[in-house]
Amino acid sequence: MIAAPLGVPGSLVVDPLLRMARGENALNEHNTSVGHWVHRDGWGAVYEERGRVRIIRGTDPCWEDPAIESMRDREVFLLHARRASRGLVSLENTHPFEQDVDGARWGFCHNGTAKGLGSADRSDSAEIFRRLRPHLSDDRVLEGIRAVYGAILDYTSLNSFLLGPDALWAVALCQENPDYYALTITAGPAGPAVSSEPLDELGAQQERIPNGTIVRIDRQSGDVETRAFDT
Repeated sequence: MIAAPLGVPGSLVVDPLLRMARGENALNEHNTSVGHWVHRDGWGAVYEERGRVRIIRGTDPCWEDPAIESMRDREVFLLHARRASRGLVSLENTHPFEQDVDGARWGFCHNGTAKGLGSADRSDSAEIFRRLRPHLSDDRVLEGIRAVYGAILDYTSLNSFLLGPDALWAVALCQENPDYYALTITAGPAGPAVSSEPLDELGAQQERIPNGTIVRIDRQSGDVETRAFDT
């Protein structure tokens, strides 16, 4: 998954997403301790077209969906390829999720499995976003993330992106496979971006986000603030 809160040309991120989804990227997807994981259970993007922010989602593998090619000519904010661990392969369970809250649009992506959440039909990721929604106001987002995620006790990873009108909140939080569930922040010419793989296409200045960290990136200035999850 990839988040660029100031927007990034789709030409820079479509091919990296395809590599990640097919398990062809160098670092995490080739971690032999967890095997070769392919993200074939749908994909989605939040992007800008003609001055309007839109969302596209599909349940086919992204490398088989011709619609992903249209993203190359768009300004992209979120990209995600799904590997289903909870819930059906359906549009309702496909990331990014989107919700209008008090007239503001919010998007959400998650990597990993929250083992006590979800059902045969509904994904754990959709349930996490549902629990976050009451907290999506300017003065309660950080507290909401800590409250919702802190109540989830058994998970592989809660790595996630929450994109609001003013900021991106990126959460790096895993209990298993830390070499796989890693987030990288890149400072590039298009502004800061966060991804689940190091992406040279986005810039040379890359840094891994420590586990147990919440990062806030302002969508106007690009300023980056880092906080420990539990303080």
